[in-house]
Amino acid sequence: MIRRPGFSKRRSSIDKSQKQRKKYPDIAKEVIEISDIILEILDARFIDETRNKELEELIKSKGKKLIYIINKIDLADIDKVKAEISSKKLYPYALVSCKRRRGCKHLRDMIKIEASRINTHYERKHVGIIGYPNTGKSSMINLLAGGPSAKTSSESGFTKSMQKVRLTKDVLLLDTPGVVPFNEDSNIYARDLINQAKIGIIDYNHVKEPEFVVSALMKKSPGVFEKYYNIDAKGDSEILIEQLGRKRNFLKKGGIVDEDRTAKSILKDVQENKIRG
Repeated sequence: MIRRPGFSKRRSSIDKSQKQRKKYPDIAKEVIEISDIILEILDARFIDETRNKELEELIKSKGKKLIYIINKIDLADIDKVKAEISSKKLYPYALVSCKRRRGCKHLRDMIKIEASRINTHYERKHVGIIGYPNTGKSSMINLLAGGPSAKTSSESGFTKSMQKVRLTKDVLLLDTPGVVPFNEDSNIYARDLINQAKIGIIDYNHVKEPEFVVSALMKKSPGVFEKYYNIDAKGDSEILIEQLGRKRNFLKKGGIVDEDRTAKSILKDVQENKIRG
């Protein structure tokens, strides 16, 4: 069999990714198994997109207490957030901003109250924390624990294994790596690539075919990108990328627009919440 150059390297990368996808959910499931309470960290801007419904079903089937933590509320419209919580019946919940240090006391009190209601054979009550990569799980733990107890990074997927952090003498926090549901695979499905690029699971620098993602996002939010960049693209992503590339001087030899760089800069603006669709 003749293989294309780079095939073995790509195959190795895919195999490694698949092994991680198997390993990380196993850790999350173990945390759910031993936890009395589970906190699911959601991004206030993309509440439904950052729900891991597979793990939610598992938690409910185990009869465990699930609390929805709506993080990054400083970046979202609070009225829209509350309306979505109500429509999706996401109860109980807590509104939090790790960056602004808002909602922490309320969340700590909620955890303590729920923990006091639980009988366990463990020495301490266990509170598991789950969530997509980049929803702020490690920052949430640091905020709850009152210091840099869990490692944090601006790069998605930084937490690589389960971490245990003491909240009180009676409560232990259990962190998991960010887990994407099995039914989402950005290597195969375009819809998953678009979703994961939008909410920051895939860092904008690592998105393959960013022009395709920009095109899909523009179709989903007509006029929003043209208005932000003050470019009359008539809904055409190629026109937007061409004109923005020249505007930002993202040019290659011969004065040709660097479409890849320009499209990634657009995704960067989306992930940094500069563009709200």
